[in-house]
Amino acid sequence: MSDYNKVKGGGLKLKKKQNLFKSDKPKSKVKKEKTVEVDQDAVTRGGWWAIKEEFDLKGGMDISLEVGDGSRCYLAAMDNGKFTIGGPHREGEGPNPEEIFAVVKTPDDMKISMKTGYGKYIGVDSSGMLIAITEAIGVRERFQPVFQDGKSALQSVANPLFLSMKPDKEGYVYVASRIATEDEMINIRTNAERSGPVDLRPDEDKKKARECETSYVKKYQHSKVDLKGRHVSVDLANKAEVRSAQNDGSLHEVLLYRRQKTKSDRYC
Repeated sequence: MSDYNKVKGGGLKLKKKQNLFKSDKPKSKVKKEKTVEVDQDAVTRGGWWAIKEEFDLKGGMDISLEVGDGSRCYLAAMDNGKFTIGGPHREGEGPNPEEIFAVVKTPDDMKISMKTGYGKYIGVDSSGMLIAITEAIGVRERFQPVFQDGKSALQSVANPLFLSMKPDKEGYVYVASRIATEDEMINIRTNAERSGPVDLRPDEDKKKARECETSYVKKYQHSKVDLKGRHVSVDLANKAEVRSAQNDGSLHEVLLYRRQKTKSDRYC
């Protein structure tokens, strides 16, 4: 006869099954490191990177105007209020203090003004010479940066001529060229912190295709449209057309067309 008193009590214990599909070695967590692209052009200029888009040029930043041939020579202010082209810099060296100018600019205007380290604003005199002798901004102290095909130039608002980086016989710089040739090419450089691409689209345009169209309908459609029993030539459930329009820049035109198909012309 079995002696049950000798049997130890407790919960039912099951033998752990071996997972045949589990690897014997524990998985190591591999951290994906983000690769940061190094701007070698900026490294050779002491961290001063070239501005290629007009939206990267902001008020309050420091800039320098480099000769467009890549010789690492910059426009330099002189203590007599005139300008010359400074000597070439070594690799990895940034511009000198007299080659650095502060930008004065409003966010809604692409025209800029520049102030030298001597506290004077850069302008153009009646002969076209680049000077910095005033303490206030007028028409002569305003310039329009021009960006095209990866190149840039600086045009005066007063005379509309381009700044030439080729000095005259006395070594002074003029704003006297009617067209932008190789002598008028510049690299506008700054050591300001880079910002991401600016997205100027309205908040509605940044939404997903379905939410984007719905938000515009709610925004502009002031009456309920009954589509029951009506034939509409556009498939309102298909948002592929809206997504495509968001990418190619024709969003508002496409939304207006789709809206015209759902209501009478007096609402559009």
